[in-house]
Amino acid sequence: MLSVKLAKNIGFCSGVRRAVDIVEETLIQSKSKVYSLGPVIHNPEVIKRLEKKNLCIVNSLDNLEGSSTLILPSHGSSRKILNAAKKKKLKLVDVTCPYVSLVQKICVLLHKQGLEVIIVGDRKHPEIKALLDLAPGAYTIDKPEDIKENIFSYKKIGIISQTTQTKDVFFAVVSEILQKNPKVLEVHVYNTICLDTLHRQDEAKKLAGSVDALLIIGSSLSANTKRLLCIGRKINKRTYLVENEKANLDKILKNANKIGLINGASTPQWLVKEIVKKIKEVAEKLLKCHSDL
Repeated sequence: MLSVKLAKNIGFCSGVRRAVDIVEETLIQSKSKVYSLGPVIHNPEVIKRLEKKNLCIVNSLDNLEGSSTLILPSHGSSRKILNAAKKKKLKLVDVTCPYVSLVQKICVLLHKQGLEVIIVGDRKHPEIKALLDLAPGAYTIDKPEDIKENIFSYKKIGIISQTTQTKDVFFAVVSEILQKNPKVLEVHVYNTICLDTLHRQDEAKKLAGSVDALLIIGSSLSANTKRLLCIGRKINKRTYLVENEKANLDKILKNANKIGLINGASTPQWLVKEIVKKIKEVAEKLLKCHSDL
């Protein structure tokens, strides 16, 4: 008999929930066209629903008129974007996650103090791009292997993290920096990984070790979702990314009696419920096939 074990943290994190609520309210209240500069959050299923409510996703401000409303995404925006939007006199609705905003403030403080800012994370991610804009010349390090010998010798450094980084990678990078830079003058370390992210990562580890197969519900575009996938696969090879109910659950559920379910921070509860419903349907079908043999 197939059993499904759900993680405690199901659905949006508080920052994403706040962002989506603000966007939906803006779409109801706004008398002008509402645009979003890129996806508000990294989940295509949610974005599709918002587009059906008349949110228009754009990748450039070039063709936007001054009367338009512009949503700034939850993962933060660069000063270049903010200045361009203000110059066009767009009506700005900033849904940046409060925790991301806090990390931005820490980044600015470290930079103003004259420290070499080191950000542990993916340089291509929008959150990191915004931080690099706030601290010109900052270093980005994705993994311990990226660190060179004595690059920070005789320097004062401040280390922060992408909010969706794994704590194992963050502390491994900090340790490697100290080992390869024994002559660093001063070190300030801020663990800026979001608490919700940490809780989900811990849950993923526990679930992965207690089930036959672990399903990570979320988008391949989501940094925190991809990291949950990596965490799960280190413990349980049968860890799968499931983006929506169209996933090949027949193959995933085959010969599995215990299924674990956890989702990324930008995955809505309704999508998790759809996946659970589909799992039950597939399980019934597999059971029927087995009984017919």
